Amino acid sequence: MKAKKYWILVSTLIVVVFAYVGVQVVLAPESNTLPIPPTPDFSKLTAYPVVRVVDGDTIVVSDKGKDVKVRLVGVDTPETVHPRKPVEHYGKEASRFTTNLLKGEKVYLVGEPLPGALDRYGRTLAYVYRAPDGLFVNAEIIRQGYGHAYSQIPSKYMQEFKQLEQFAREAEKGLWAPVPPVVTPKGEAQSDAAEYVYVASVNSEVFHQPDCRWAKKISPRNLVGFKSREGAVKSGRRPCKVCKP
Repeated sequence: MKAKKYWILVSTLIVVVFAYVGVQVVLAPESNTLPIPPTPDFSKLTAYPVVRVVDGDTIVVSDKGKDVKVRLVGVDTPETVHPRKPVEHYGKEASRFTTNLLKGEKVYLVGEPLPGALDRYGRTLAYVYRAPDGLFVNAEIIRQGYGHAYSQIPSKYMQEFKQLEQFAREAEKGLWAPVPPVVTPKGEAQSDAAEYVYVASVNSEVFHQPDCRWAKKISPRNLVGFKSREGAVKSGRRPCKVCKP
C-alpha cells in the first residue's frame, strides 16, 4: 500500500515538473518581448492565391479569376516601382523578402477599416495572413526590418506595429542596419556617404547632408544612408538644423 502511494506521489511530481517546464517554454522572455496581435478565425475566411508581389507592401491575389491588388495596412516599405520616384534604399530587398514569404502561397485577407475598403489608388486595404500557418505578413515585414509602421492609413494594430519597428531598430535589422564602411586599398575604413543624398547615425534621430560638419563626425560603422529625403523622414528622423537638408 505504501509502495503504491509512493509511486502515485512520484508520478504526480513528474507531471507537475513537466507542466512547469512547459509553461516556462511558452513564457520564455524572448517569446514575450514582442507584441502579438490577436489572430482572426481563419475558418470563416477565404484563402486567395497570390498572383505576384508588386513590391514590399503590395501584392496581387486572384479572386474568382480576377486580379485584385492589395495594399498591406500599417506597413510601408521603400519604393521600387513608383512612377515618379527612384528606387529607394533597401527597396529591392524588401520586395524580395515579401516575395520569399508569399510566392506560390495563398493568403487570408482581413479588410481595414472595413472589408472591401480601398485606398486612393484603388487597392484593397487589408491585413494579410499566410495560409495555412497564419503568419501575419504585415507585422513580419516590420519585425524583420524590411518596412516601418505606417500611420497614414489607420490601423487598429498601430501600437503593436510601432513596437515591432522599435525592436527592429534596436536589433539593427534590415533597413535599420548600419551601412558597412568601404575599405580602401590602404586598408583604411571610409564611409560611403557620397553614395547617398542624406546620411544619419544609427544612434541619432537627425539626418544630414553628406557634407554637413555633423555628418562628418559620424563613425563609418554607425552610418545610415538614404537615397531620398522621403526615405530619411520615413525612418523617423528629422532634418538637421545646421545643414537644413
